[in-house]
Amino acid sequence: MVTRVYNRGMNVEVLAELIEHKVAPSPLVGVQGLVNTYSWEDDLELLGDPEQGREWLVSAGLLDDGATVSPEELATLVEFREALREVLTSNHTGEPSAVATAKLADLAARHPVSYEVSGQGEVALDLEPAPAVGSLIGQVIGIVHHAQALGEWQRLKICAADDCRWAFYDTSKNRSGTWCQMELCGNRTKNRRYRSKV
Repeated sequence: MVTRVYNRGMNVEVLAELIEHKVAPSPLVGVQGLVNTYSWEDDLELLGDPEQGREWLVSAGLLDDGATVSPEELATLVEFREALREVLTSNHTGEPSAVATAKLADLAARHPVSYEVSGQGEVALDLEPAPAVGSLIGQVIGIVHHAQALGEWQRLKICAADDCRWAFYDTSKNRSGTWCQMELCGNRTKNRRYRSKV
């Protein structure tokens, strides 16, 4: 049985606007949005400092408006984001990173997932905007587990272009997608390969 999710706060519009192409279903879009807070192509960092990071997380509905973000918490969140990116890379390479998996396991152990229990005893992952960064990490880990149970997790991948590394949701029937945008990343990579052979 798949755990239910109560999505009361995630701002899918803000997350989809950041992602632009091949957006994951909710609530997995929250993981995709977090991973894409750094753009390799533009060298753009949305979690550049605690206040900037807090503002983006609040606007995306991932963090409560009253929450604060310390430099140490931001550093942990960025470390978590990069571990997620490396773990997602294995969704198309098929080669899990032992370092990233160990890092994710460590962060999961330190940031337990919170659940809500209804009066009828129904357990659900509550995605109310997190009161703190530590709670947010726990929520994201819960979303990962939820997506794995639904079979959605394997479709969230990192673009194979080394100068992109954008998280995209692969909707192809056989889950063979490699590029976030074939017309940009795929063609650019193919042109490079062609030029190197000439």
